[in-house]
Amino acid sequence: MIAAVSRIAPSGAPGTAGFIRLSMRAAITVRWQHLRGSPGASRRTGWGRANRRDGWTVCRQKDAMMSDAMTPNARVGSAPIRQSLSVKETVLAIWERTTGPKGQQANADLRHIGIGVRRVVRLLDEIEWSLGKRIPIGTALRLGTPEAIAEAIATDRWPEPSPLLLLKGGDDRPPLYLIAGVRGTLFEVVALARASSSFPGKIWGFQPPGFEGDTPRFESIEATAAWYVRHLAGDPAEPVNLVGYSMGGEIAIEMARALRSDNRKLGLVGLIDTNVVERHWSLKTRLRYVARRSQLRVLGLFEAPSEQRWQTLLNIVRPLIRRLIGQFTYGAEFTRYYESSLDDRIKVVKDLALVAYERYVPPVVDFPVVLFKSWESAKRDLVDPVETWRPKVPELEVVEVDGNHANMIFPPFVHGLAAEISIRLS
Repeated sequence: MIAAVSRIAPSGAPGTAGFIRLSMRAAITVRWQHLRGSPGASRRTGWGRANRRDGWTVCRQKDAMMSDAMTPNARVGSAPIRQSLSVKETVLAIWERTTGPKGQQANADLRHIGIGVRRVVRLLDEIEWSLGKRIPIGTALRLGTPEAIAEAIATDRWPEPSPLLLLKGGDDRPPLYLIAGVRGTLFEVVALARASSSFPGKIWGFQPPGFEGDTPRFESIEATAAWYVRHLAGDPAEPVNLVGYSMGGEIAIEMARALRSDNRKLGLVGLIDTNVVERHWSLKTRLRYVARRSQLRVLGLFEAPSEQRWQTLLNIVRPLIRRLIGQFTYGAEFTRYYESSLDDRIKVVKDLALVAYERYVPPVVDFPVVLFKSWESAKRDLVDPVETWRPKVPELEVVEVDGNHANMIFPPFVHGLAAEISIRLS
């Protein structure tokens, strides 16, 4: 029945939305008739019940085939998809509907059009529902274009997983390597790569295993950094430029330490709004943070309307209990950045990364590091990241850029960040 829904009229055809609704109604009607038997059949002695049992058996077989599609790049059923033109038309129709105006640009590519990961998830979900193929997020990003995605579905040929992905082409000077944050997906840094047009070199991105149908893996910050170092491109004699967003900044530091121990040259080592995890702050800093945080929460409780104070108190106590437990365990659900509602395709990697982040103790390093600090977060945060990084990085340069932690890597603020990075790469 899914195949009936996936036959979507080409873009621009009159009555496309009505055609989709009719197709879905027809598919549901056909399936219901299949289950209940032909009209009047149930009145025949015993035949209708047997027909319905057969129908339910067919449904269970279809559900079993759909469960196979939950594995990466799986196909519903065993027969290959032969009508590559129909596959292409279906993918293009889904692409147009889910990516919006940005996806209609010439040579549209997921690495360049600037849509969020939620839209990409919706795109991949609709492709799976229509064509029975589950495409991992990282694989879709590596394929990039709707034509490449349709070709991979039709031929069942998929790119090999790799932590390294080219985000922007350029000349042969030493490239820039961007490292994704705690969510892991390179959608966190594609806008930064796109905004770095003033840097003429190549820009590569690193993401951990688990986004391309491979097994999610994030044993530690150090192990992930070593894995990335083994996949570095370019000339080993050239300096290596590393910039990490959020938790990716700690991976950048560990990569720089590994390269330094191998007598490799270092270029720019940058942290984009990276914070040292709270459990590794100095005692003085932690006590001051707890006191200030408690003061703000008590003020918020008294400022709340009387009928809402009980709920406000619960909202204060719950995170306190969770963070208190988090001081004695490394479970992801007790960390500050845990997201229970995150899509499972991202959450499984993020939860592993959160545990690694909590366990990581930044060492003292002897090379220069640039901290690109968000201006709005610096005003709001109770603890300045400069205060927690300065004892670890004696040669720390601090650059304040517009935006907060969440939006500084997206337009319009990302252009200022990209300009500051490009200046230090020249």
